[in-house]
Amino acid sequence: MCATALVMTTLVAPPAGAQTPLVVGAVRDQRGVAVAGAAVVGNRGNQAPLYTTTDTLGTFALAASGVVSVLVTCRYCGPATATVRQGEPVVVIVERYDALASDSPSPGDLESLPYAHVESALALRPFSLLQQSVDPYPGSRLSDRGLSPSGSLLLDDGAANYDIVNGSSPYELVPAQFERNAALGDASNAYLYGDQAGGGTVTANPFGSDANWQVATLGSDAIARGQVGTDDLGAVLGSFSNDEESRQRADLSASFSPGAGQSLAVAAGSEQGRAFTPGTSPYAGSFSFADASFADPQLANLYVSAVLDRGNYVVGAGANASTAAWSDSGFNIGVRSAGPVSAFADLGIRSSTGFYSQPGSYYPVFVGADLTQTRADAGVNASGRDYNVTAGVGTFWIDYAGGATGVSQPARATLALPSIQAQLFPNQRWSIDLQDSGSFTLPTFVDEYAYSEVVNAVEYDRNALLAEALTYTDQARLRVSLEQATQRVAGASSGTITSTGLSATWQVTPSLVLRAWTMHVTDTVPAYEETTAYDGNMAPTVNAFWLTYKLNGGIRLDTIYRRDLLDGGPFYHVDADLSGPIANWVRWYSGVEDRMQRTFLDVGLRFGGQ
Repeated sequence: MCATALVMTTLVAPPAGAQTPLVVGAVRDQRGVAVAGAAVVGNRGNQAPLYTTTDTLGTFALAASGVVSVLVTCRYCGPATATVRQGEPVVVIVERYDALASDSPSPGDLESLPYAHVESALALRPFSLLQQSVDPYPGSRLSDRGLSPSGSLLLDDGAANYDIVNGSSPYELVPAQFERNAALGDASNAYLYGDQAGGGTVTANPFGSDANWQVATLGSDAIARGQVGTDDLGAVLGSFSNDEESRQRADLSASFSPGAGQSLAVAAGSEQGRAFTPGTSPYAGSFSFADASFADPQLANLYVSAVLDRGNYVVGAGANASTAAWSDSGFNIGVRSAGPVSAFADLGIRSSTGFYSQPGSYYPVFVGADLTQTRADAGVNASGRDYNVTAGVGTFWIDYAGGATGVSQPARATLALPSIQAQLFPNQRWSIDLQDSGSFTLPTFVDEYAYSEVVNAVEYDRNALLAEALTYTDQARLRVSLEQATQRVAGASSGTITSTGLSATWQVTPSLVLRAWTMHVTDTVPAYEETTAYDGNMAPTVNAFWLTYKLNGGIRLDTIYRRDLLDGGPFYHVDADLSGPIANWVRWYSGVEDRMQRTFLDVGLRFGGQ
């Protein structure tokens, strides 16, 4: 709010010699966030009204006398009116309908939903395919439109959490209610990341804008989360346990401003977990990372980032236990130009090392390998009121070394991924999103070396995606989308993945919202030997129906029906939560979730937050 006060003070002060009365103001939503592009109408009684829009800071100015009130309307907001008092800035608070403003669950949703696993909450985003497994590892996998049975790439607090040994981005170690912000992106940006991004990307961050924590002391789960510090320096700790599993994690984050608009951010985290579900193999694993990024908007929008991480796990017990470990180091540098037509270029390298041991008496497997991915990409973005187009191409140099026989067997490949995404009429009632992009799926270390005595090539898959989505909105309380995607796979495997879906979001009243979607996926691509995926012949249909009701007193109720996949088969369940205020910054909450065909009930307190 200090920044808002500074802006308002600047606007109120008239320039020397100014003769025209000036009405200035700012538009904020219910959380204090600036609302850009809002329409402002100045009412002057019997005179003709004045019209303007808010800028990127949410501020506006009307140069005229006799303005007695302003009416503010914006996309996915309730209208708001404010009285104008001479000599005072106007602050207008509008209620923004978060359910319509974003496809993914908002930070407020993540705090309130009953799900112990963040991927379950994110799977409420339309056209997401959640595959769960009763086996402790790799556990759940989440992908954009079902385009990749191995799941999407998890970018957690800036670090790519990806097990190259067995090919997954595991959510198995993230404690319940730990992530404060998370969103699933589509697969059209795979050329920026390389392997594993063909199923989209999940960006997650454990830090919220307010210091908050949550404790569930009664029920099926024991959940604790604490966050301290500020936006510039903070720490967060989380713990989750029940009679089947236990997870703990701690993160540190710091940001600095060296000067001249430059920014430097560093983060580090470590998590560990165990699973001891009856009837399955026990599991224990850990993952740690550290990353840093630097940006200089004055120097061609330069950014530089680096990351280090290490993970490991053990599945099973005794002589037949499977063990894996991997570590990664990465470096990226890029530049961006500014303006409605801008260009970008990036250069990156990622080096991964890992081993896998499965001593089983029938077919023992011992693999050790290295993988280096070097990437160079460039592209252009053009944006305006009625269009937003991004075109780019990424070139990758792939270099494997390792084997299962004690002798290193190098294998190399080079490939280029073009991509174009066009959003046409994104600010009108009708809009269309077109995608034509490429991605690839590399063999895991186990796939590459465990089943071949001699390796002299990289047996990867090339993926070609064509997708379109048509959206209608009344710009107030309704949005309906229809999507269709086809991804053709060629290389080590061959086949086609098709996806068709329909979604609708309806803000029935300011306090009641309905969200529903359904999607049908057909996958004829055979899975790799070590990949646990749904049976493509099943052509799974997944869907969700989500009702949220918020009372004026702060009571919130969510009721969710959904159909996901559990071990390749349909999994129907109904989940719900109910929360309300006790005092300032203190709320009670309760949640019930059907997880792995068991019902979990939690009751507790939440301090801070919404």
